[in-house]
Amino acid sequence: MGTTRIDMLPDCVTHIVLSHLGFKEAARMSIISKTWLRAWLTHPNLEFRIYDFKCIKTIDEILERYREENIPIEKLSFYVSGEVFPLIDKWFRIALQNGVKYLEFGYTDYGCHFQHILLYPLPVFTILAAKSLRKLVLKDCDLMQLPLLSSGVANYCDSLRDLSLIGVRLDDNMLQTLLTTCPMIVSFTIKHCIGLEKIELRNLQKIKMVFIHIDRKQPVEIQAPTLEHLFYCGLAEKSLKLDIVACLNLKSLKLSCVKISDRFLEKVTFECQSLESLMLDNVVSKGSKKFKVCGSQSLKKLEIRGCDAIAVIDEAPNLESLEYVGCHIPVLKTGKTFGPLKHSRMELYHCSNLNALWFCKLRKFLFNSNSLFQITLHFPKCIKIDMGHWDPYRGLFTIPQVDVLNVHLAWSMECPVFMDALLWSCHPRRLNLFSTIQMITCFNNHLMRTKSSSLSSSHGSKPWQSQLVDVRVHREDLSGQPVEHNEKRRICFSLDWRIRYSFLVTTSRVIPRPPYRRLQGEPCHIRSPEPPSLTYLSFAFLRQLFHVVTRLF
Repeated sequence: MGTTRIDMLPDCVTHIVLSHLGFKEAARMSIISKTWLRAWLTHPNLEFRIYDFKCIKTIDEILERYREENIPIEKLSFYVSGEVFPLIDKWFRIALQNGVKYLEFGYTDYGCHFQHILLYPLPVFTILAAKSLRKLVLKDCDLMQLPLLSSGVANYCDSLRDLSLIGVRLDDNMLQTLLTTCPMIVSFTIKHCIGLEKIELRNLQKIKMVFIHIDRKQPVEIQAPTLEHLFYCGLAEKSLKLDIVACLNLKSLKLSCVKISDRFLEKVTFECQSLESLMLDNVVSKGSKKFKVCGSQSLKKLEIRGCDAIAVIDEAPNLESLEYVGCHIPVLKTGKTFGPLKHSRMELYHCSNLNALWFCKLRKFLFNSNSLFQITLHFPKCIKIDMGHWDPYRGLFTIPQVDVLNVHLAWSMECPVFMDALLWSCHPRRLNLFSTIQMITCFNNHLMRTKSSSLSSSHGSKPWQSQLVDVRVHREDLSGQPVEHNEKRRICFSLDWRIRYSFLVTTSRVIPRPPYRRLQGEPCHIRSPEPPSLTYLSFAFLRQLFHVVTRLF
């Protein structure tokens, strides 16, 4: 058999290739040739899963060969099942002697009643004494049995940069001893640990990222001026006790499954002047009163998911990305426009019947957001629409535009009324409908009739109908195969709308101004042929005027 090109690679290149592969992938490469087999036998990344005592001898022989030949070890990861054995201490010593940089240890049955298993008393301070260690991940280990005096073995581990404790048994004193021993860590993760009464992070000189997951009510205090990214996941039924006032350089904050007071977010945005990203996931209010999300000058990204307690999203003049997923439409307060937003997405779930007030709230939110790229509306249980006291001619020139509108309808409803209210709320360039065959057919027929009436007359029966120019079906998922009566399908419409107008106001009358596309964020600059007494009003002023008028009526 002739020599292949891949077999002609130098040994150093072969080792580099295998070092970027997982243990199983590297094992598959060993069948290529003897060169690749030798390279795999000295692979620097070792991963072992020990389910029974049959594989103990094989693992021991592999690590003995690494020790005898002094083969470097970059990563050692092994998980055991059931009670452990004395050979683990020997394997740790071999890995530390061979310069391991990434060490990971845990149990294969993590999360399956591991409290009844005799956890391995990990010699953590002996491990931290290794000067080569960069990352340490511990899962389900027992650090309660270690005397704190043994910390003198390690003194200070200046090499460790990443420390993760997951399901570990330890108390407050042991946690402080570990952090004092590793003052140069950059990333710290603590998740579902047992025995802690309070989590305090202090005197960490290089810390940048902290990830905290708790299972019970535990106060958390972080005094780290260098901290930039914080993720905190707690319990929604327990009030949040998080002190991050000293984190003046915090850039990213994510809160998940927590209960906060109405002043917490306002305090955080005021103290952390460098905050650029704020993510809220399933955050509930401490009392019956709903809270507001206060923006700041530095905030660029805002993501809100499942936070029905949010009533108001305050102004953030430099916001670039906005994502909202929830069941209620919040009020968006803006002194001036956000835009143009580089990324924006909104996803609403409405589980009851619709009315005119809901569509008015939707339209007001979209109008204040200046522009949204994508909106997704879910109506899983809506079968009736109550549009009483709804004036479709109200606010003709203030219909917001969106790029993509996704509508999910699980049930059939009054199609013409629903479409009139929906397209009165916003003008989508692309409309994706996910519904039954009957609703899709109704949507298609109604849009085509509206297009015909708009082209044959200068105005349609409804304001949005007069602005609709063209309707095109790009792709439809309506195959000729038989389907169930309520099986959902998809159809895509491309809608072209007339260019909207802003206003030119005089002392006695209002006349249309030349065309203006607000989504592009660029006003139409032309020379006015009118007398100097005429004044072109800004769009922000017109929007405020519109809100005042709507309150009066």
